[in-house]
Amino acid sequence: MQLMSHSISHAAMDVRALSGLRKVGRVSLVLNQRSPMKLLRLKVQGRKTKRLLMSFLGACLLACSLTSGAADAHMAPTLVASSAFALPGGFLRLTITGTPGAAVRVLSSQQPAEIDLGPTGIQFLKSGTQVTVAEGTLPASGKLTSTLAIRSTTPLGEVQYVQAASELNGQRRLGNALAYRVQGALPTGARKTVSLAVTRDGKRAYVADKLSGVVTVLDAVNDTKLADLPITQPTGGVPYRPVRIVIDPEDRHAFVSNAAASSLSVIHIASGSVAAQIPVPRGSRGVGFDFRNGVRRIYIANETRNAVLVYKEAPLGTFTAQASIALRSSAPGPLLVLPSGKLAVGMRADEVIEIVDPLAAPGATTVASTFISGTPHELAWSGSDILIPTFVVLGEDRVPGFNRVLRMHPSSFEITGDLFTNLGTNYTSIAVRTGTGAAPLIAVGAAGTGTTLIANAADGVVLGNVQLTGGYPDATPQDVAIVNSPTTGLPVKVYVVDLFRETVLPVLLGSGAPLGRGSEITLAWSGQVRVPFSGALSTADDGEWLFRSVTALGGTAYAPNPVTCNSCHTDGSSDNSRLHNRQVPAAWGSFPTAPYFLDGSVPTIENLVNGALLLHNHTGILPPSGTKAAILGFLSELQPPVSIFLQQNGTLTADQKAGKAVFEGAANCIQCHAGPAFIPPAGSPLTLEAGIGTALAPANVPSLRGAWATAPYLSQGEAKSLMQVLTLNPADAHGQATAGLTPKQRQQLVEYLKAL
Repeated sequence: MQLMSHSISHAAMDVRALSGLRKVGRVSLVLNQRSPMKLLRLKVQGRKTKRLLMSFLGACLLACSLTSGAADAHMAPTLVASSAFALPGGFLRLTITGTPGAAVRVLSSQQPAEIDLGPTGIQFLKSGTQVTVAEGTLPASGKLTSTLAIRSTTPLGEVQYVQAASELNGQRRLGNALAYRVQGALPTGARKTVSLAVTRDGKRAYVADKLSGVVTVLDAVNDTKLADLPITQPTGGVPYRPVRIVIDPEDRHAFVSNAAASSLSVIHIASGSVAAQIPVPRGSRGVGFDFRNGVRRIYIANETRNAVLVYKEAPLGTFTAQASIALRSSAPGPLLVLPSGKLAVGMRADEVIEIVDPLAAPGATTVASTFISGTPHELAWSGSDILIPTFVVLGEDRVPGFNRVLRMHPSSFEITGDLFTNLGTNYTSIAVRTGTGAAPLIAVGAAGTGTTLIANAADGVVLGNVQLTGGYPDATPQDVAIVNSPTTGLPVKVYVVDLFRETVLPVLLGSGAPLGRGSEITLAWSGQVRVPFSGALSTADDGEWLFRSVTALGGTAYAPNPVTCNSCHTDGSSDNSRLHNRQVPAAWGSFPTAPYFLDGSVPTIENLVNGALLLHNHTGILPPSGTKAAILGFLSELQPPVSIFLQQNGTLTADQKAGKAVFEGAANCIQCHAGPAFIPPAGSPLTLEAGIGTALAPANVPSLRGAWATAPYLSQGEAKSLMQVLTLNPADAHGQATAGLTPKQRQQLVEYLKAL
């Protein structure tokens, strides 16, 4: 506005000069501050003066209009890169589009930020850290291409952020920012797409995969891929593992939680820029928002702290940590903010939904805890109650349980009913669309049957049970989201992200029953749909698909076996407990731990897989040829995940080192849990005749690898935490071994066990 202010001040001087010609009297000139081209009020005494003044003001306002137009024509530059990945010693091609004649620079930093500079735009790089890496002048075409050289010494995995800035006639403009990651090679192989979120206006969708640390941005109107955003980098051998994407209520930011990283990534939706990497403890999972009453609160369920982390956003793009909220149950996952402001948190170890009042006094925040007999995979608000997709585990012999979406009352927090009982297998995700203008809609992903259930939320009537591919159930829907029309606001389709196919499939809502399917949006690095048993996947991936599919146990899309291997050994762990009144062991790292079963009665893993395929097949339909070999191939490569309780660089903390000394010395845990498999050492029996904490004799000694992720513990799941393993029964082997330890030594031992 400097040019415009300058013109108005000259008008005032010339009006004063007119008074020498004739007595002017009083002149009152008022301009519209929001639009200076509009005259709100003009009062003049004297006809000649008025004519001269009006003539002058016309010329003045025309000049103002021209200068204003020149300023308004200076557009913010747009930055596009040839790739989201770069090789050390290689280069990226950057294309800048903007106003011809503008001087442009490309700035770079390793630290993103979001600083609103008003008319200049938003600065997405932390002040004081940015350096200029390219500059030039936009030609008449308004497009400039520059080459960004990557130093050969750049550490692999390093993420850089670049933003374009332009200047014309003294006016500076900032455009979007891009992220790129330096790697030893361009990405290939599997991505394993796991999480999906769509903006409420239906314009953008975001997909995260667990292997590459990349979020893919989609045009949700035209079902096309727009860009890849590398948001995390591996450290100390720890994988990327983003697990959840959630969009705030204002469609301003997408938040990406990553269980393995010590940061939570924030994407600015309007520009597609990474706006922040919020420092958080490792183990962050579910994210929720409470933006009421002018305060923006962000809640994050965190496993390593066993707490809900709290952040406030003020000003926009700045996130400040508040006091965290301790949880009573263990292993938090999904999180839902209720209309009352209370939080519902799904707790894996205890199989409960813990209800938290975040504004209550410390120590009084937990107001309810409801047992659901199964792992709470996700939480959603239907408009009237809480919905919980889960595999409900029952204890009856040979009855594996039921796939259900449970209904929980929002005031009593009791389970009041259920939806979709065994219409599909392994309900891992849910999306609900509520509001005016349309009936409330529910979409549920059934990963085991490769189907998506779509129903009216008000009465639970199923509108469609959509098989995502033709015939053979080779889909593995991992997450679902409802897409609204940008023009009407009404739901027009459901997006389904597939773990193995690495696609997003649109299910069309307006085509009538049966619901139609749109064209898959391919996300794989190869550009091709990755179909199991087509040669596109590795043998281990084919085996993992069978591990997750009803096909291995004789089921089909519409005649589902109620259980898959993954129902009880979720992602290789023992997330579902007490099946047949027994704790479910982890599947990962199982090859070197023979014999198997609780009493060690199964000598080989081949026998174990054979028995499982027969025991859990409730249809009598034979599985495809080669099923056993493929699953064995998967199990041979399935290893426990690197512990999120280690430091970010993969090393032990001081307490974990002290606990290792207790493990190997004072407690003598290595007598039964010797490395590297943490089972009895060679030459020792793999079972204990007296049993471990139960009346079983003998009892098979389990491995401790990945124990941090496999709560609850002991043969019947009676210990909810590793500390309870040591203290629940002073008379059992664990209680006797740790009886002489101090409380600090016992806690250090637990910290070491979490690191395995």
